Amino acid sequence: MTAATPRVSVVMSAYNSADFLALALDSILAQTFTDFECLVHDDGSTDGTWNILQEYAARDPRIIPTTGPNQGIVPCINQLIASARGAFIARMDADDICLPERFAKQVAFMDARPDHVLLGANWLAIDGGGRAIFPSDLPLDHDEIDQLNIRGLTSLLQPVAMVRTQALRDLGGYDPEFRRSQDLDMWLRLAEVGQIANLPDILLRYRIHDQSVSTATQGLQGQLARLACENAWARRGVTGSYDHIPYRPDGSRASRRAYYIRYGWDGWRWGFRDTWRHYAVKAVQTDPLSADAWKLLVFGAIRRPPPGKYVLPGNV
Repeated sequence: MTAATPRVSVVMSAYNSADFLALALDSILAQTFTDFECLVHDDGSTDGTWNILQEYAARDPRIIPTTGPNQGIVPCINQLIASARGAFIARMDADDICLPERFAKQVAFMDARPDHVLLGANWLAIDGGGRAIFPSDLPLDHDEIDQLNIRGLTSLLQPVAMVRTQALRDLGGYDPEFRRSQDLDMWLRLAEVGQIANLPDILLRYRIHDQSVSTATQGLQGQLARLACENAWARRGVTGSYDHIPYRPDGSRASRRAYYIRYGWDGWRWGFRDTWRHYAVKAVQTDPLSADAWKLLVFGAIRRPPPGKYVLPGNV
C-alpha cells in the first residue's frame, strides 16, 4: 500500500439528499482521523444533491463524487466498493452525522483485532429537525450481535459500520436481491467468515425521518429481512425464529400516532424536553381523541424522570 493510498474509504449513496447532505459531509471532514477518501455516488437525484457534491469536491480533494441514472442503493454501493482504495470501508448515509472520533476509534479497534471483519458502534437517534430521541444500547460481542441478527433484530447499524474491504469483496459485495435489508444479509454473511463487534461509544447521530428510504419501504424491508434470516438458517443448518420489530411508522394515522407517542416518551425518559414536547403535540394533533397522546402531553408536563438517571456523553 503506497503512502498515497488512504486507509479508509467512506462509501455513501445519495438520492435527493440535499436537505441533509452538507451536514453529513461536514461531519466526515471534521474527523480527527484524516487518512480517508470519501466516495459519494449521486443516484440520479432531481434536487440539488449533485451541486452540493461538486461544491465539496472543489473544497476538499478527499470528496470524490460520481453521478449516474437512478439504479438503487445496492448497485451504487457495490460500484463504490469496487473502486475503493482503502483497507477499510466506512459506510455512511447522506442524512446522518458522524461524531468526530468515529474513524479514529474504529480503525484503532480493527488494527488491534485482525480477526474482526465488521465493527459498528452505538448511536443517538435524531429526527428530521435534529432533535435527540434516544440513544442505542447495543450488544458488543460477536455471539450476542449475531444471535440477534439471525432473528431479524438487526443489532449493528449500517451507517456507522466499518468493514474490511477485502472481506466485502471476497463475499461478492452486497446481494442485489436484497435491495432493502442488504445490511442484515451482509452482516450475517460476514459473521460466518470473521468476528463482528460494536463499540460502546456513541459515534453517530442517526436520523429518523419521514422521507428516509427505509421509512418509505418498510414493508418490503421486513420481507427481505426475513429472507436474509432464512438464507442464513439454511447456510448454517439451524432452525431459527424471526422476531423483526419495525422501528419506524408506516403511512397510517394509527402508526404515526403510536410512534409519536413512543418518541415522545423516549424524549421524556432521556430528558430531551424539546423532543418530548414536539412529539406530544404531534400525537395529540394526529389523534385528538387518544387518551395515550393526552397522557404523554399532560404527564410529561408535570413530571420529570429522576435526575441523574439518564446521562448521555457530552459529545453527542
